[in-house]
Amino acid sequence: MAKRYVAIWFRYLLADWMVRRREELKDKSFVFAAPERGRMVVKAVNAAAQKAGINVGMVVADCRAIHPHLEILDYQSDKPEQLLTALAEWCIRYTPNAAVDSPDGLILDVSGCPHLWEGEEPYLKDILKRLRAFGYDVRGAIADTIGAAWAVARYGERSSLVQPGKQLEALLPLPPMAL
Repeated sequence: MAKRYVAIWFRYLLADWMVRRREELKDKSFVFAAPERGRMVVKAVNAAAQKAGINVGMVVADCRAIHPHLEILDYQSDKPEQLLTALAEWCIRYTPNAAVDSPDGLILDVSGCPHLWEGEEPYLKDILKRLRAFGYDVRGAIADTIGAAWAVARYGERSSLVQPGKQLEALLPLPPMAL
């Protein structure tokens, strides 16, 4: 049996988790920040903040100049790993082999599992649908290799199924940073 892997990318892992706890943040721009070399640096953003031009690695003072009403939350360095570990355990319903892909993803060895969902496409759709129902903005892909699934999940046009043996065709249109 050929190996098949699912890569799941949580685009705004911490922000989505926080909105689940504080629903009033849903339509607000916010970031998580932590001290670094004597200044506050953005460690995670939500979609609204990113659309406003704020990205991970920026200094909070610069972010406030761009977006004066930006909400700043304390970054907990162990929280992403805790969330991903819990999500990997939740994925045991789909495969016995789920691993954390820090800082914002999961890798599932799904060899021999998708037939229980009548194929790979409904299998992947079910995983992503359930994670989205939890409030997470996720993308995912299935491929023969972990690297191909990872690249397509993050840089492909949409959540995708890479046919067996077709990694090259799936990877060629992706930007170099996908490799």
